[in-house]
Amino acid sequence: MTKEEMNGFLESIGGLENGFYTDRDPIKDSGFFECGNGWFPLIKDLITDLIELGWDKQTCQVKEKFGALRFYINTGSDEIFKKIHSYENKSYEICETCGEKGELRLVGWYKTLCNKHHEEHKSNIQK
Repeated sequence: MTKEEMNGFLESIGGLENGFYTDRDPIKDSGFFECGNGWFPLIKDLITDLIELGWDKQTCQVKEKFGALRFYINTGSDEIFKKIHSYENKSYEICETCGEKGELRLVGWYKTLCNKHHEEHKSNIQK
């Protein structure tokens, strides 16, 4: 999924509310997500599922940390937090760069990558 496609999705749902600064405009730019494009479909599906569960679309941060997706919100039901946790676990099997099947790897730091992107990261580190 491209940044433009993710931006279109965010626009279609009216954006996300900034959990830190509620007086700001809705978040409609995929640049808010501090991760590779490979996780955009995962994030889109998570957002869709959370909205169906009654989530208020308020988010504080979405990023990669220790090789996995992290999706931080202020409040939500137990069901909403369980859903977030399940998607964070799924991210350990999806390449952050391209969205193909991946696995957690150590490349100077932890990243979830497919074989191709793992080799690219290794070669970049060795340069």
